[in-house]
Amino acid sequence: MYRMIVLALVTMSLLSAAYADIAVEGVSDYSFHYNISNFGQFPDYVFLTSSAIWGWDYPQVISDGTFGGGYKLDGFVLHAILSSDLDMERLGPGNDEATNDADEMVHDYLKSLPFLTANISLPVGAFYDDKLGISNVSVILNITDLDETSFDVTKEAALFGYVNGTVIRVPVPVDKDLAPPL
Repeated sequence: MYRMIVLALVTMSLLSAAYADIAVEGVSDYSFHYNISNFGQFPDYVFLTSSAIWGWDYPQVISDGTFGGGYKLDGFVLHAILSSDLDMERLGPGNDEATNDADEMVHDYLKSLPFLTANISLPVGAFYDDKLGISNVSVILNITDLDETSFDVTKEAALFGYVNGTVIRVPVPVDKDLAPPL
């Protein structure tokens, strides 16, 4: 009896893991490209993203107000830190040649900083029906409050680019998923 229970548990765990990343026919994954519209109004801050799944294992410094990419089931966590509190040299060269020890040092350094975390959930992307003809999705963010104790960001709008070259701007309702115009 014990062996059958163990066999059933192992089988279920293998089947559920294999099923998780199977593509659905007629549906594609679209990575969001984020753009902070008022990025330049905060020159005293450095903005970074971390992973909602892996934390500071994959940090990204936002140098021009835009960010995107990442694993399709992950999400971005947006952070701000005063420039004077961050030693950019301790972040390393930002290439794939970094050692595990160097990665761990960066991870520990970032966790120790007095950063602020934005009040918003930022998924890496979404899945949309191929029949919609979407080619890309950009999300415009707006920093509404940033001071010593709070960091508030809103999704201002989404730009849906289509394969025919059309771009449609749609407002993003608070706490709602991005929905393309129909």
